[in-house]
Amino acid sequence: MIDYINNWLFQVKNNYGVDPMIFAAIYCAGIIPFWLSVYKIARGLGKKNRRQVKIFAIILAIVIIAPFTYVAVWGRNLPFWFWIVAAVLIAYSAYSVFRKLSVSRR
Repeated sequence: MIDYINNWLFQVKNNYGVDPMIFAAIYCAGIIPFWLSVYKIARGLGKKNRRQVKIFAIILAIVIIAPFTYVAVWGRNLPFWFWIVAAVLIAYSAYSVFRKLSVSRR
């Protein structure tokens, strides 16, 4: 099983020019800034601090889009379905954040 996964990762790297480990590292590195931004946005909304909300909304957007930016810059020959999945993940992330923030405002 591990050999199968290693071969698949190697094929992805060779076929598409994207290292899945780098993608995963960028994605995982964004976990702490993601939740910190959600927290700071919720606090900013509670205190009516628009500047704080704007700053951390920009940080949040960068964190959500960063791994896909890596793929867009370095990837080649990517199938169309990848971009559909990426768009769905980004849209769901934004929806999830807005839902969490609307619950925290109440």
